[in-house]
Amino acid sequence: MLAFRGVDVRVGPRLLLADVTAHIAPGDRIGLVGRNGAGKSTLMRVLAGEVAPAAGTVTRTGPVGYLPQDPAAAAPSVSVQDRVLSARGMDEAVRALRTAETALGEGGERAMRRYVRAEAEFQARGGYAAEAEAARIAAGLGLPAGALARPIGSLSGGQRRRVELARVLFGERGTLLLDEPTNNLDPASRAEVLAAVGGYRGAVVMVTHDEEAVEALRPGRVLLLPDGVEDHWNSGYADLVALS
Repeated sequence: MLAFRGVDVRVGPRLLLADVTAHIAPGDRIGLVGRNGAGKSTLMRVLAGEVAPAAGTVTRTGPVGYLPQDPAAAAPSVSVQDRVLSARGMDEAVRALRTAETALGEGGERAMRRYVRAEAEFQARGGYAAEAEAARIAAGLGLPAGALARPIGSLSGGQRRRVELARVLFGERGTLLLDEPTNNLDPASRAEVLAAVGGYRGAVVMVTHDEEAVEALRPGRVLLLPDGVEDHWNSGYADLVALS
């Protein structure tokens, strides 16, 4: 759950949003729309906890996954698999297990104890079932199985964005904050992303200028900025944006 009350959002001296209040319950699907410069992306950063509101309060209950409009990916040398697994801290557990497996070849009781500890930590974080889940999510977003072992630096910009989306989808179930998740994607990739978001079981808040992306959130609500008006699908997307 995520709730915000009386929130003001500023960029420097400029007040973008004033006294914004809403409640996002588990399973809610919310499209955040409005003209460029209305404060949508800045509000998302406030909700994600990256910046503080100028006024008001934000209450987060449970995990919150955030995909910014221009996500800062991991170091280019990090593998796709490790990046996705890092959402649950599994990347470190997998690396420790790999290291322990290699040390087993040298033999010795110490190496065996190290392996047992590494395997226990790996299983505690989800084990092979979680690894398979991460692979399914990546595949559902159009990332081929062979991409999992590749370094992020070898991917295209659109592929890196899908890696970041896979990472937040793999994170603990909670509220997803997605800022323009379909930007710069080809039609097939866009459809894959929308299908993945549509199938997410937690709450979703999506900033978008993509009418089909808003429609993918049905049944749901549209939060229109800067006026803070909520519309229960009584108007089309173009009509809503015209009101902002």
